[in-house]
Amino acid sequence: RNIDIDDGRDVISPCLIAVGIHPPVTGHGGKGVWREGVENCQKLIDSGFNTFKVNPCYGKMLDNKRYVRNGRRRDPSSFAWEHMQQRTFQTDVRHQAETEFYQTLQQDTPSSVLRSCHFMVNLEVPSILSEESVTRGSDKEIAPVSFGNGWMVRESVSNALLRTKGECLDSVILEYRKNSPYHLDVLNTLFEMKQEGLIQSISTHNFPPSLLRSALGSGFNIHSNDVRGNLMNTYNLQSDGELGVLCNDHGSSRLVSAPLGGGLFTNQYCKIQERAQLSASSEKMFQTLLDSCPGMNWKRYRTIMDTLADISLKHQVSVESTALRWLLQINDGDSISVGTHLGMDFVEEEGGQPYSRQRNLRQVFTFSLEEDDMKRLYRVSGFTSEKDMQSEIETNREIDFENRALWM
Repeated sequence: RNIDIDDGRDVISPCLIAVGIHPPVTGHGGKGVWREGVENCQKLIDSGFNTFKVNPCYGKMLDNKRYVRNGRRRDPSSFAWEHMQQRTFQTDVRHQAETEFYQTLQQDTPSSVLRSCHFMVNLEVPSILSEESVTRGSDKEIAPVSFGNGWMVRESVSNALLRTKGECLDSVILEYRKNSPYHLDVLNTLFEMKQEGLIQSISTHNFPPSLLRSALGSGFNIHSNDVRGNLMNTYNLQSDGELGVLCNDHGSSRLVSAPLGGGLFTNQYCKIQERAQLSASSEKMFQTLLDSCPGMNWKRYRTIMDTLADISLKHQVSVESTALRWLLQINDGDSISVGTHLGMDFVEEEGGQPYSRQRNLRQVFTFSLEEDDMKRLYRVSGFTSEKDMQSEIETNREIDFENRALWM
């Protein structure tokens, strides 16, 4: 991706598909896993995918049962301290994984190839840790430590530079943290570091419209806002919605994550007709998908899957290719982010399936959905296109409301 200057604004050539990568953790296979993970990443690069979002990998949060020990309710401060230790350990493991991954990738990949790649690094913004924030039922909002607005941000970026061993970060994605007062402060520090040449572009993750409007109104040139979107969750995809209008007015784009609903819009779920047939892990993914899509249910999901399967058979492609192609065609200028575990597939010599994610993603560019295909997917997903809205307006204009015969 090339970065040019246009009237003082950074113009980054947009990607169509960004690959969200999870660097393999040493505990899953030892040192050899780095080589395998890098080889899989190189397969993606050779297939034309050069934009990578390094996804954070956090462990499970402590559940409410941990509040009680030996029949006694635990003191909130002790729970908060245990949680902070857990998150600190998880962060250290993740950073070690990223460091090993980057080092191996740089050693085994020509520098001319790496210069064409674009790596997006996540940065968290914790909320204020207080006794109130660690009471029962609110543990999902807990952050490991309060942030401040200056040196801790610079320290986080400096640590990321040490892990990537680069002179600057290609892109920083600022995570949204509910109830945190630090978002604009952290953005201010990040843009100062951008002016210093330490960061090339800055994006946000899941910023609500009100916060994004404040950031853009303060003069922060945010490249893109990462939002969740798929065939069951189209709220953030509407171009006439609050988020869509805001991005269009300020020249910002959307990076659509979870386009396959956590893997539920794939071939392997085509033949599962009843929810009871789902495995425990798939049931958890489906419940997460439902939680993000108010008003959705299993029947609606099966209707979408049956439609995807029918269109996929027509074009002789996979279900996931059809779901991704639909997202690419509904809004020009938006990108989609598809996740992959680089170290999860085993090589053929070990009896497992070879890594093939790059071939599945390339299939998205081998066909186009026809107008009838798009309308069918609009109908089952509840998405309203600009063309459909304009058609409805034109239809309403043709009605003669002065004709009393039509009043009934």
